[in-house]
Amino acid sequence: MKRTKKQQSKHDARVKRIAAGYLSQGWRVKADIKGYPSPRTIYRKQPDVIATKGKKMRIIEVETKDSYKKDIPQRNAFKRFASLDKKRKFRTSIV
Repeated sequence: MKRTKKQQSKHDARVKRIAAGYLSQGWRVKADIKGYPSPRTIYRKQPDVIATKGKKMRIIEVETKDSYKKDIPQRNAFKRFASLDKKRKFRTSIV
């Protein structure tokens, strides 16, 4: 997904904030930004953040106005993956 430089900057700042928040609460965090290990792909799509704590998993996708409508299939893939286990949760954060 192509974003404007401004939207990409907002996106990356939100990803960093979300990742840091989970990290500060004791979760293991992988994020699709510099300074964090990359999250695994899910159905060949890479989420912005995957946080794990014990058997709990949180999958977070950050969207901008540039990407929200175009990334519906990606969000649906993450929702489908999360629905396979009660301990997995998916959410979208919109910048």
